[in-house]
Parts: sequence; C-alpha cells; structure tokens
Amino acid sequence: MESRIQEALQYFEDFPGAKVAAVARLFHVPRGRLRYRLEGRQPKKGAAGHNTLLTRPEELAVCRYIDRLDNVGLAVRKEFVRDAANLILRERSSKAKAGNPPAVGQHWVSRFLTRYGYDSKKQKTLDSNRQVAEDIDKVNQYFQRLREIIETHGITPEDIWNMDETGFQLGVGKDQLIVTKRERAHYLAIPTNRESATAIEAISAAGRHCPGFLIMTGSKHMARWYAESVGLDEDTALGVSETGYSNDELSLEWIRHFDKHTASTAKGLKRLLILDGHGSHHTKEFIEYCDNHHIIPFGLPSHLTHILQPLDVCVLQPLKHYHAKALDLAVRDGCTNITKLEFLASIKDVRNHAFKRSPESRQPHNPTPEPQFPTGSSPFETPLTLRQVNKLANNIMEAVDEFPDLMASISTDIDRYVRGTLAMSTELVQTKRDLGRTKLAETVAKRRRAMKNKTLQTGGVLTVAEGRRMVQRRVDADLAAARRRVQAAEQRARNGYKRWFEATAKEARC
Repeated sequence: MESRIQEALQYFEDFPGAKVAAVARLFHVPRGRLRYRLEGRQPKKGAAGHNTLLTRPEELAVCRYIDRLDNVGLAVRKEFVRDAANLILRERSSKAKAGNPPAVGQHWVSRFLTRYGYDSKKQKTLDSNRQVAEDIDKVNQYFQRLREIIETHGITPEDIWNMDETGFQLGVGKDQLIVTKRERAHYLAIPTNRESATAIEAISAAGRHCPGFLIMTGSKHMARWYAESVGLDEDTALGVSETGYSNDELSLEWIRHFDKHTASTAKGLKRLLILDGHGSHHTKEFIEYCDNHHIIPFGLPSHLTHILQPLDVCVLQPLKHYHAKALDLAVRDGCTNITKLEFLASIKDVRNHAFKRSPESRQPHNPTPEPQFPTGSSPFETPLTLRQVNKLANNIMEAVDEFPDLMASISTDIDRYVRGTLAMSTELVQTKRDLGRTKLAETVAKRRRAMKNKTLQTGGVLTVAEGRRMVQRRVDADLAAARRRVQAAEQRARNGYKRWFEATAKEARC
C-alpha cells in the first residue's frame, strides 16, 4: 500500500493539477488516505506518535540543531525551534502545497521541548544583567571552551575570525574638536539624513579583513551605486532591506560572502567564526551552511559582548569616527544633501583609515588628488605664487635698505605694505585650496549623478563587480537599441527616396 501511495504522490509532483479521486483509482489506493498524505500527514510507521507533524528522525534532527547552538553558546529561543520545524515541513511538502505549506501549531514547540526533556529558562534583559555578567568565572569558562575548540580542530590564527555589525545614520555626524578663540557654542550646519545603513565586518586573528558587506535602506539596487566614480572595490557586496539592518536572508548571504573570500586562503580544514547572539546567526540555514563549508560558529556569552567583542571598540568605533570625519569634510566642501551616494563614495576611504595594517599602507589606496592650479608667469611679470610674492618682498626690502636717507614714515609704510601683502597672499593660498576642493567635490558629485539611476535588481545582494556588469549590459543594450532606431530611420529615408525617384521617372516617361 505504501509503495502505491508513494507512486501516487510522485504522480502529483509530475502533474499538480490532477484530481485526487482519479489518481486514487489509477493507483488503487484509498482516496481519503491519499488526500491526507497530500496535506502533509505522515504514515504511522516511522512517526513519532499520534498528531505529530515531524517523523522521529526529523525530530531528532531538530534536537541536534538545538544542542549544537547551545554547545557553542548561541542562546536558543522558541522561535528558532519553530522556524527549524517549519523549514523541514516546507522542504518536504508537495508542489501542490508550495503556496501554503504546513506549519507547526501554536503549542507544538512547548510540547516538543517537554517530550525531549528541554527546559525553558528566562533570559533577562541586557542592561539589568550586564554588570552581573562581568564575572571572572564566566569569562574564564568562555575562554576555556574557546581553547578546547581551537585545540580540538587545530585551528591556526589565520583561520580564527571575528565578525560584528555596526549601523550608520547616513547624514548624522559627531561633535568634533575645533580650534577657536571664541567662547560661545560652535555649530556646523549638517543636512541631517537619518536613513540607516549597516556594515558587516570580519577580521582574522592574523590581521586580515574580509571585503565589505553593506546593507542599504530600501528594496532596489540602483545603477548609480555601482558607478566607477563612486569608487567602491569590486569585491564589496551591497544588500538592501526595508530597515537598513541585517535579517535572516542577508545574514545567510553574508556567510556565503565570507566563505567566498576566506576559503581559498584558509590554512587548515576548519575556520572558527566568533560572533554575537543575534537571531539571524541561529537559523537552521545559517548553521547548515557553516557545517557544509567547514565553518565553526562560536557565540560570545550573553551580556558580555561589550567586553569580549574585539571588533566593537578596536575596529567599529574607528569606522564610525572616520565616517563622521568624512561627513564633516563633505559638508565643508559644499555638500548640501547627504544621500546613499555620498555615503558609498566615502566608505572606501573610511575603511582604509579604520583598517590600518602596517605603517606603509596607512594612506588610502586611491586618495582624492589635490586640485592643481596654473603657475605660469604673467606677461606683466605680476607675482602669481606665494614664492614669487616672497621673492618680490625681499627685493623691495633690500632696495629700501639701500636708501638710508629715505623718510622714516615712507620706510614704515613700505614695510607695513609688504607684510600685509605677504599675509594676504598666504591667506589667498589657503582660500584657493579650499575653493579648489569645493569645485573638485562639485565636479565629482555631478559625475556620479550624470548616469541614469535605473533599477538593477529588487532585493538580494550584488557585488560591485556584478552591479557594474549589469550597468554595462544596460548601456550596451541601450546603444544597440539606438543603433537599430537610427538604422530603421535611415532605411525609411532610403525607401522614401526610392519611391520618389520611381514616381519621378514614371512621370517623365509619360
């Protein structure tokens, strides 16, 4: 009987629109039993008991998932167990039920935990427990478990990675120290944009860092983000979410991004990934990907990330600091609207400053060039540079010294004039430099906005290289369409001339 039911279920996989009664007659199986099996019910043989949606092996798989998370310090909540069970039900549901797959009930998780001897313990809020959690014994236990993992799997420093997330508000800066003689409050008017963005960073114990993974607020990838003038590295990945923060899908995309850029340089078989207890790091898909790609996720203890998370202070705070400085500089250079484009254009230099690997690599990889000014001589021999002004001032003062009988008042006036000219010329150099930076910033901003801002993709993640290829394909397609339109117009013109000549020749013959 069971083999015939399996054949009938396979028939529904191949022909989803088939009628239940007709298929039941075709394979000689009870219509009611076949309908129940299509709804997701399992045969009694191999089931965990009456009224259970998962089979015994499937429930044991959920138990192993819970134990694995608990062993590496990732707190397991009931919703994680529910999501794992629903994932199993979705994976094995028939195509006919793909739009409305079965799901566990409201009390299923509680009954499951009771059936397998798990306890539900209250996890208190972070703020009320942070001081209590700073217990040396708890810290020692964490590092003892960490050492056991490292020694058991023979993990080298090059394969020990720490990841963390940090959020940005695109147009919100920080208070900066300034030099002034005024005692009143000082303000810099910044066009505030409180739109959020998230950077996910990973650094190894050997000092290597994974290419950036940025999450922007929204649902669409825009063409301008991937322009050459924005200056992002091709390995940088961009994702989108409605909130600008990470979620389960983006965390799964990040672990794939991490694996892509670290697997080839791994020294051993396993890589250790130290991460916090964010719910998106506990999903069954995330853990399964780690298991299948030799990555060991190791969770930081609850309430202790503020003292045990290396990236929090050492890397991510400098990242925010340099972002605030870049925002301050952009405003001083005349930027009146801080958008995603300005944020993306600055993030490469921000990361280069925050991720200093050695003294010789502290300069940005592609720094903004200083504006150049013409230094050619004038036909009237007017001094145009500060060096020429200083040289002329020295000549004037030497000439004055050669006339000791010159009136004291005239000598004093000449001296005051020369010193004033030098001061104004020096100030003009600074003004020209600031003006040059402003004009350069305006030129670069116009170049970034010159291209059409079309939608490349809705949702998901794109690397900068993929985005640029998509933009180029769009450009090539537009050029090809324009050529076809021109060729069609030329062909219509030729056909018109041909008809005109034929009509003229016909009239001439008449």
